[in-house]
Amino acid sequence: MSTGHHQILFPSLAILALAGGLTCCVKPFEVNVNTPAPIKVDLSMDVNVYQHGIVEKKEAEAAADFRGAMESRRNRMSEIQELKNNRLVGEGRSGLLSIRNRPAGEYGDYVEKTVEAENLDREALMRHEASEKSVDLAKVRGEQWHHWQRKSFPGEWIEVANDDGTTYRWEQKQGTAEE
Repeated sequence: MSTGHHQILFPSLAILALAGGLTCCVKPFEVNVNTPAPIKVDLSMDVNVYQHGIVEKKEAEAAADFRGAMESRRNRMSEIQELKNNRLVGEGRSGLLSIRNRPAGEYGDYVEKTVEAENLDREALMRHEASEKSVDLAKVRGEQWHHWQRKSFPGEWIEVANDDGTTYRWEQKQGTAEE
């Protein structure tokens, strides 16, 4: 190696040795983290316990049942009207359909199944309405009975109250349907 190279290396080593020697002789300084008095913390807390999922799930199921019943009724509307036109079913005082003349065989089974499905949907909708309005189910049934009496066409079967108001009879609607 050349002498010029040693001259640069020697001062560098001397500086490093000096710095290392100084650090071992310097006493580390202390930091006091003690406080003259304890730290006081005031906490005020409310604990609210919620049961998530059950109420929301029941509300969601009720809404789905309501939408499903509405859609099912819309989809079978023409079938129900055909059964009414053929004088097989009528509007009863409970807000539900009643079979007035059951055909024989498979068509009779079809009429029963269709009326049963319609009544299940009507029942679900009436219960939903009663719950939403916070009224008695009997009140909603009466409203639906009168609604379907008004909407019925001449010749369709409807259940009507007798003059005494406590007994009922079936008759074919007279006059015109209210729209």
